[in-house]
Amino acid sequence: MRELRIRLLRVKSLMFRIGILLFFVVQLCFAGDLPLKFGPRHNVEIVAKKDGISQVKITGPSAHFWSQPVTSGPKRTVLAFEYFSTTGINSLSVRFRDADESMAFVGSAPVPLSETWQPFSIELSEVPTTETRFHFSLQSKLNAGLLIRNLTIREPTTEEIAKRENLAKITAARQSDGDAFLKYLRTEYAAEITSIDVSAGKIQITGKSSQPIQLVEIPPQLPSHLKSPREPIPIETPADFTIELPRIDSVGKRDRASSRWRLESPTGEIVSHAKWPSQIEPVESAKTLPKLTSPSQKGIGGVPSINSPDHPIFELGVSHATINVVLNGAISEKKKPGLKPHVFEGKTYFINPRFLSIKNNTLRQLNDQGIIVTCILLVGNQPDSLMRHPAAESRGTYAMPNLATAEGTHLYRAAIDLITRRFSKPETRVANWVIHNEIDQAGTWTNMGDQPLARYLETYARSTRITYHTARHYDPHARVFVSLTHHWTQQSSGTGTYVVRDIVDLFSEIATAEGAFDWGVAYHPYPRGLRNPDTWNDTDVSYDFDTKYITPKNVAVLPAYLGPDRPILFSEQGFNTPTLSQADQKRQVAGLIYMFRKLRHMPTVEAYHLHRYQDMPDREGGLRLGVMDENGNRKLGWHAYAAIGTDAEKEHEKIADEILPPTEPLKVIPFHDPTGSVR
Repeated sequence: MRELRIRLLRVKSLMFRIGILLFFVVQLCFAGDLPLKFGPRHNVEIVAKKDGISQVKITGPSAHFWSQPVTSGPKRTVLAFEYFSTTGINSLSVRFRDADESMAFVGSAPVPLSETWQPFSIELSEVPTTETRFHFSLQSKLNAGLLIRNLTIREPTTEEIAKRENLAKITAARQSDGDAFLKYLRTEYAAEITSIDVSAGKIQITGKSSQPIQLVEIPPQLPSHLKSPREPIPIETPADFTIELPRIDSVGKRDRASSRWRLESPTGEIVSHAKWPSQIEPVESAKTLPKLTSPSQKGIGGVPSINSPDHPIFELGVSHATINVVLNGAISEKKKPGLKPHVFEGKTYFINPRFLSIKNNTLRQLNDQGIIVTCILLVGNQPDSLMRHPAAESRGTYAMPNLATAEGTHLYRAAIDLITRRFSKPETRVANWVIHNEIDQAGTWTNMGDQPLARYLETYARSTRITYHTARHYDPHARVFVSLTHHWTQQSSGTGTYVVRDIVDLFSEIATAEGAFDWGVAYHPYPRGLRNPDTWNDTDVSYDFDTKYITPKNVAVLPAYLGPDRPILFSEQGFNTPTLSQADQKRQVAGLIYMFRKLRHMPTVEAYHLHRYQDMPDREGGLRLGVMDENGNRKLGWHAYAAIGTDAEKEHEKIADEILPPTEPLKVIPFHDPTGSVR
């Protein structure tokens, strides 16, 4: 009996251990990421590429596909993947077959156009509890599609849980703040600040009022419509006043050249719009810098690091070039290996000397060749960076700078001061500053979370002004540009996108209210479909201000809308070669000739920065927009682009004319007038 009891105890112990093991196996099966593999499909072409990437394309009506059978579990409530799509998908709907063989609907959302790899997720309204297949239906145009990788069912992230729980409250607060800013912006106030002149040691402010007033400083981390923490300064003779203040605040040692100034009643009621400096005296060394101009519009983007004057890029004969600077790659609030201390307004930050040296060398080579350089300022979307806006979400490639806190704003100002000071020297000079990238595609390129346009653009306008007024210290001719895609009145699907024309109109309204300054538009007039270079066949374009898109076909719409005094850079665009065949390369040549035939009649378009110097199909979703392939071979487009503006251009025009439709008559579009007429 004793031996039997011992055996029974051993069996129980073994069963207990097996039970524990099974418990953990079950937990593992119902937690973490569950990869999904493609199964049966209808009117969907799915082609496996390298690195786990699949190309999905709609080939007919009722397009759909299934996953292979999987067992999900109650914790996996999010369907997610990463994608790249130059077309976007109007609607992706997800279902699964339930235990009773009926189809359970679990979620639907558009897949927005994205020209970089982006995360996508759908919160599942119902989760399968048994083995099943997931069903994906795609609604969009024929041949629309996407590149997709890491298709999974997973648990929600901490960010997704917090957003779900607080979404209604956050949305309401953001909308209320945006409405308050618009109310401030569109109020006609009785008092006015007429000018703010900043010199080396003082700030002189002039204005007028018919009632008792006080002057209030608005620090750069604060929107213009909110209460300022600064002590107001009473003005005893308000009718036509002039007041002088020290430029450096004696208490905080702050440079107040980046502040705005506003008038209030003695009880704190706003009685004027806030104003930025209207005139800034440059540092002594900058006063002899000439204004840079060029008779040629030909430029290049995607510029690599350049260390010598014999780099092949100079064979193209360009007069303009763009470089990118990711600001939190140049400076950090944290001490890290390889970084050196850098003091700004009494606070120590840490700069990356290697990063700055690489940019410096490239600028030196470009400047030596007489090339006018435009710099695109970006903020990396790293969650642990103080420079990243606190409302930014992880789905964005880049973020809006942190202008919501005093600490973040000070770091951003330190970065802008560092870059504009170093790159305003005759031998390493940047002439134009593009503020962030494609701000109408905010979710991808300038992420600030989902915001009403007024709130988003208020922050963006402050970023633009900080850059402009800082750059003007070191270069009296420095200008800033607003970066926009080829969408015009057509808003991209999905969240985090805005209508381009609305951005232009509202930004102009903000600029006018808070003090005119020298800004322009950095537009990206790609063909309607990025993969198709035949822009002369573009649809959804018209020759009026209500066109859905502005592409090379109707590109004259933009300068007509902006008027004769607004400078334009076409700072990123190009023509894809779907393959490297001679026929496709000739289509790229045709696109380049087609574009420059139009550009020569647009004097306010200062530069056309071809995107790009060299193909990068792996990083750009298979696009081949360069004039050199990824192996360093010069395409036909290389020779055509080098010839533009020379006598050799005629030979490439012959290639283009074999492809292009008969020459169109020049479209003359009257200038836009904001009052609603044309002039």
